[in-house]
Amino acid sequence: MATATSTDSCDLEQLTIHGLHALVFGFGYKVGIVDFFLKTQEPCTAEDISQGLGLKLRYVQEWLGTMAAIRIVKVHEDGKFSLPYEPGTIKFCGVVAKCLQALGEVWPELEKAVTGTGPQGYGYTPKILQLVDEFAVVKLQKEWFQKLLYPVLELKAEGMHTVLDLGCGSGRITRHLATMYPKCSIHGVDVDQGSIDRAKRELISSGLTNVQYSCIDGGKLPREWTEKFDFVFLISVLHDACDVDAILDEVKRVLKHDGYCAATDPGVSSNTKDLIDDSIAMFHMPFSLFSCLPRSLMESSSVGYGVGWGYQRKKTAIENHGFHVVQVGDIDVNTVQERVVFTK
Repeated sequence: MATATSTDSCDLEQLTIHGLHALVFGFGYKVGIVDFFLKTQEPCTAEDISQGLGLKLRYVQEWLGTMAAIRIVKVHEDGKFSLPYEPGTIKFCGVVAKCLQALGEVWPELEKAVTGTGPQGYGYTPKILQLVDEFAVVKLQKEWFQKLLYPVLELKAEGMHTVLDLGCGSGRITRHLATMYPKCSIHGVDVDQGSIDRAKRELISSGLTNVQYSCIDGGKLPREWTEKFDFVFLISVLHDACDVDAILDEVKRVLKHDGYCAATDPGVSSNTKDLIDDSIAMFHMPFSLFSCLPRSLMESSSVGYGVGWGYQRKKTAIENHGFHVVQVGDIDVNTVQERVVFTK
């Protein structure tokens, strides 16, 4: 088979081979083989896996052979197998690989949307929302909060602040903030009723009393919320939104005169040439094509954002609404990054 002849090009043969193996790895994660390795923490046989999970032996053997061929699974001299990676890495890659099934299921919808006579876009499927939540479990670790959210909350003296998590999904970030800042009153809003229902169920089991959840369109917040919030967080919201202007208008209205808003989105450039060999772009752009961009194009007047909208255009949109972007930490505001912090 032919391979790429230019050092400036990706090896297409390797691309397709790795894609196939990622699909197989994701399948193994879903049926429990990957978790079996995590729990045993020692080399095991195909028979061990088959009996331990109640799976047919030949399918287990074929999965192990496929993963051994690409050196994901290690084959030991005694015929046993192991998965020689850190547990955190295995979990993260398992969730990502499992996403391939969910993205494949919306393939027909993407085909319709991309044609000139097709629909503008489409919304999240329940499976996509579930995977977003699973991904949050492995991504939103203590280090993420320490890097991106805690420094923003430290911009005002500690006190009984009001915080809005706009686009809260199932409320994982909201509950974390409520736990870490018990004096604060935290409001989580999302346009998806199913996500809010789940957030409320999780809230009951958490025992937290300083959180409220509401199913509200981020571009149509309650009138009584004017000048209500010390902090507003937009976590992975803007690049998925149909109407960024409406959301920013509402943020400006509900934010106190000395309040701060932080918007996080994948830190990629708005300039396509800068995306080449950028690891963040390589990871997030495929998800954007199948999910983020179609979601942002659902309304007839939508511009279409997605991850490819990029940092520079997002920063410009924020400034065009009269906000002032402020530097928090060591990274200059003109450098492409995951977070933008701004005030009125």
